[in-house]
Amino acid sequence: MSHEPLTAEIEDWLLQSALEDPEIAPLFETLCVRLRALGLPLDRVMLSWVILHPLFGTEELVWRPDEPLELEQRPHAALGNAVWWASPLAHVHVKRLDTFRRRLTGPDALLDFLVLEHFRDSGFTDYLITAASFSIGALSDFLGGTTGMMASWSTKRDAGFSVADLTALERIRKPLAVAVHAALQRRVLDNVATTFLGATAGARLLKGEIKLGDGETIPAVLWFSDLRGSTRLSDAMDPSDYLALLNIYYACTAAPVIEAGGEILTFIGDGVLAGFRVGEGDVKAAVARAETAMVEARTRREAALAEGTPADAPLEFGIGLALGEVMMGNIGVPSRLAFSGIGTAVNRAQRIEASTKRLGHPVLAERAVVELSERQWTPSETLTLDGLAAPVELFAPADSQA
Repeated sequence: MSHEPLTAEIEDWLLQSALEDPEIAPLFETLCVRLRALGLPLDRVMLSWVILHPLFGTEELVWRPDEPLELEQRPHAALGNAVWWASPLAHVHVKRLDTFRRRLTGPDALLDFLVLEHFRDSGFTDYLITAASFSIGALSDFLGGTTGMMASWSTKRDAGFSVADLTALERIRKPLAVAVHAALQRRVLDNVATTFLGATAGARLLKGEIKLGDGETIPAVLWFSDLRGSTRLSDAMDPSDYLALLNIYYACTAAPVIEAGGEILTFIGDGVLAGFRVGEGDVKAAVARAETAMVEARTRREAALAEGTPADAPLEFGIGLALGEVMMGNIGVPSRLAFSGIGTAVNRAQRIEASTKRLGHPVLAERAVVELSERQWTPSETLTLDGLAAPVELFAPADSQA
């Protein structure tokens, strides 16, 4: 039985979807449901692609009837490991094949890859891969050529895929690639914008807020942390060791901020400027998130020291907390912009952090933060900080953990 008339409808739908800024997961899930409704005996479908992401090299979606869609994100190293090279997907990639089929049962069975035995033992009878190459700008340059997508189609039907089934899957191979190509371009752009600008700034950029001065003023708890002795360390240490130390420092400071719901506004040398946005007027919640990050930062420092730092370098840093309004937006010149936070609260956070070394406390906060805290803080000193007219009362955490 031919699927031709309805297959043509799916082709048109895929091409139209490519023009509508598609999201790859719902697009893929809808495709699988429609194909199964068309009569194709699909019991497992996997879609795989290479992605430009700081943590992951490849992503894949796995669809099964009446089960939630699964997303698997694999680290960069997985693309070149032994398991990958022993797979049918690697074979298709190396040989630049458009299709690859193996019957898993019966007289025509050919199980020349270990994973095919696993599929057969799981009840599958037929296995097909369809692939298509395409380019995604810098991602293709990064990979040394074209990239693309591969889909594997598996069935448990005793007779396997029919000629009509195979014809339908071949007909949608290129329309599916066009739709996936469109979805991946947006996904790559999202990943790059979020990685280099942060979630908030990245989202604003993708909404078109790319002009000088675009931004907003919000209340927030401001965080500033800075690595002690960085100039001396950069001069004395091997560059690779110093870079490794910096990454440990950022793992101790920037990572806890993000995990606690804060936003990295900018990196100033080895300084981390971040903000914990006050949501719906709940200032105490913003203070609590900042304190959670503060405790985690100090905890991670102790763990890093116990593990050992490159060249046994010291890992000392201060944290300053202030409360106030911050202007989050684009600064610079029209042809070269940076997203950052500016305002008097930002200046106070930086000056407060600078006082941690002089006063001998790893963390200091101003009174406005402490008054909204559920933790115990002890008075340190009242200082007139550089560039600020009014004296600032400074407090240090009372517990030993911070």
